[in-house]
Amino acid sequence: MKRIVVLLALLICLSSLPAQKKDFLLSLVVPGSSQIAQGKTKGYAMLVSEAALLGTIYYMKSESSLKTEEAYLYAIKHANILPGNYDEGFLRNLGKYMGSGFEAMGYNSAIRSQAIAMYPNDPVAQQAYIDQHAYGEENYWKWDSAEDKSHYNSLRNKSLDFRSIGNMTIGVVMLNHIISGLDALISGNKARRTDLDVTLLRGTPLVRLSYEF
Repeated sequence: MKRIVVLLALLICLSSLPAQKKDFLLSLVVPGSSQIAQGKTKGYAMLVSEAALLGTIYYMKSESSLKTEEAYLYAIKHANILPGNYDEGFLRNLGKYMGSGFEAMGYNSAIRSQAIAMYPNDPVAQQAYIDQHAYGEENYWKWDSAEDKSHYNSLRNKSLDFRSIGNMTIGVVMLNHIISGLDALISGNKARRTDLDVTLLRGTPLVRLSYEF
């Protein structure tokens, strides 16, 4: 709802701008809108692309949330964790170690090994490190089998993959807005001077666009 209000306020402000600047900003906000108003069919492609990309973002975020929830419920059943709100670090360690305790392949066992390696001749410092980093009973887990842990990690990886694709799609959405705005800016008034060139700065390609309003 808040986004809709902001968009409407922006559109009202655009209506008071000169035509050329208005076309640029309008296409920057709503890809393809100025092109459609000018009767250019490519505007529909930009608008459809925007809708498809937004749909992809929604789908990927939804699937990521579903897989995260599925992995969490699976861990409750097969890793014997207590229901609760766990941070990302705990969920990652949950898939890395067979248990949370000091037994073999346990998280706290790894913490103890780290403490001994860091403070080989200082038992007091070792214990302080263990007390600071080890998990307590509220974060207990023990996987029923290595296969269960592996399946949990598979669900987590799928969730992260969906999230990653969604984040990358956000970048494509931003690019679609920029391309639409630049297209309206360049093609709207060919009498204006427009310069577009690509240069390299320490091996990094840079795009420079200059336009005379």
